[in-house]
Amino acid sequence: MSAKMIFFTTAYDEEFLTEEEALEVGNYTKHIWISNALKKEESYREHQLWGGVYYLSSEEHVTEVLIALGQNLNWTLKDNKQIINGYTVWDCKSYSGLQQDAKYSKTVSDTEGIELAIITYDSVTHQVKSGLKIYKFGNQSIPWGEPGAVFDEDSEIFFRFGEDGELDAVHVSDFLFSNDFAYTATQFFRAAGNFFQEMGLSEEEIYYYTHAEPLVPNF
Repeated sequence: MSAKMIFFTTAYDEEFLTEEEALEVGNYTKHIWISNALKKEESYREHQLWGGVYYLSSEEHVTEVLIALGQNLNWTLKDNKQIINGYTVWDCKSYSGLQQDAKYSKTVSDTEGIELAIITYDSVTHQVKSGLKIYKFGNQSIPWGEPGAVFDEDSEIFFRFGEDGELDAVHVSDFLFSNDFAYTATQFFRAAGNFFQEMGLSEEEIYYYTHAEPLVPNF
């Protein structure tokens, strides 16, 4: 018999909840693991199942799974799991009823399950339609800070890409360069100066985070 494990988090996975706390809050995510692998993430809004994410195995049929999950809900199916350069890549397809949306995404996570990239493609042409890459630097030393000074634990930079695959905007989670959280690409690099070099990133890392492709890092 496959071992089953269930736990709960707040709606955006910010913190763990007991089942009693989740039911009291009403907006939460129910994570279902089977045989030590995440199988389903059910999203609840105002105590009602809204949809979620389902990890599809090669033996399962999409239509049958969607019907069983509830085709009137909002489901994203993840399949075609690959390990590339040590990173985990999933194909993510969202459905309206039984109809797949006109776009699909690929996600990239490191060995600790931390998501580095989400790139969306046209389902027909497979061209980049949008994207997000995340550079996390929490707890790293602050090069220009006092000895022993480190960045906040959740420090990160979001690189957002438009339909042409070009860098559109950069969002910073920390007050690094000014009192503004968001920058256009040009403003960001003017404000950041030699930030990446000071943080010790290689040319390959800088290129990866500032371009929609390649999808998977080679470092």
